[in-house]
Amino acid sequence: MVRQVAARLSQALSVACSSVASFTLVREIDAPPETVFEVLTDHRRYAEITPMRRSELEREGDPAPNGVGAIRVLRAVGPPLREEVIGYQPPSRFSYKLLSGAPVRDHVGTVELTPKGGGTKVTYALRTFPTLPLLGPLVVAVVRLGIKQLLNGVAKESERRGAVPS
Repeated sequence: MVRQVAARLSQALSVACSSVASFTLVREIDAPPETVFEVLTDHRRYAEITPMRRSELEREGDPAPNGVGAIRVLRAVGPPLREEVIGYQPPSRFSYKLLSGAPVRDHVGTVELTPKGGGTKVTYALRTFPTLPLLGPLVVAVVRLGIKQLLNGVAKESERRGAVPS
């Protein structure tokens, strides 16, 4: 009987957490795509441009250091986030998947950079499945906030690098 109750509870939790959460953020940055891509994919420097406490590469990718297969470890609060780069096409597209550190599964982020005027249009699309019943919206809100902070830092640093001296 206990096994049946446990199985039903497990199934109910699985159903409660089976809905996908996705969102897209769009940001224009006053710097060329090459500069924005370089800043966005410089994983070791995330702690310098965001509120993160620490960012490092656990493993370098191809091309080194930030390409496909790179595993970045990001520390803000709570357990570290471990993400693997799964797409790397300079200067237009970057994708990653979350390996561990958050109560989600099948978490994939894709960033597309397109030239717009003298700058760059950044489209950051995220798809994830929260695994905690009832807390899914909170988890997604925290992820969204983290990505907005990342985009703010990428914009500020890209625009600083791309500034034309007067």
